[in-house]
Amino acid sequence: MKTFYFIRHGQSAANTGAKSMPDIEIPLTVTGQKQAQQLVKKFPISPSKIYSSELLRAKQTAQVFAHLYQIPSETLTILNEFSYLGFENINGMDGQERRKLAQLYWENATIEYRDHPDSDCFKDFLDRVDLFIERIDTFHDNSLFFGHGIWIALLAWRLLGCPIETTLDIKAFRQFQTSLPLDNTVIYKLSISQDGVKQLQKFDLLSQ
Repeated sequence: MKTFYFIRHGQSAANTGAKSMPDIEIPLTVTGQKQAQQLVKKFPISPSKIYSSELLRAKQTAQVFAHLYQIPSETLTILNEFSYLGFENINGMDGQERRKLAQLYWENATIEYRDHPDSDCFKDFLDRVDLFIERIDTFHDNSLFFGHGIWIALLAWRLLGCPIETTLDIKAFRQFQTSLPLDNTVIYKLSISQDGVKQLQKFDLLSQ
């Protein structure tokens, strides 16, 4: 049996509605840094490996754990956020302005629609998560994966066997994602039995 832990980054500048930055450069806020420090003090598992997406906010959260456990944090691009709004199209906008464009995206997106050449289409994002699932047996037991809430949601969706091929599928996924508890520094635990049965559930530190 193997167990993996998926951890959303701490509060980022974008989470506070700050002006747009290139997605890869968005840092943790002071609050986000404190959240990561508080989380590592409560975390009950000694990790075997630590991975993060290549986005700064995930790397900064992972680094707190890497420092404590003296394990290098390795970058996995397949953990990257779904960056569906091109930076050139949101440059200078605040969070409220970005939300309007995000709403339009989720109302109309097709699986191969791309907002800008520097953004993801949904298929890019889906392929990353599916590739992770394909490679899941190659990761060590008690590995930690630092990334993004929507990534965790799509992992859950795919482990449930749900398809994403049409705009209606994308809308259904969005409804599913927004119903999940995905606050900053939330943890999800994935247990994989010896016969390959996968169970993903929210990991509550208070119950440990």
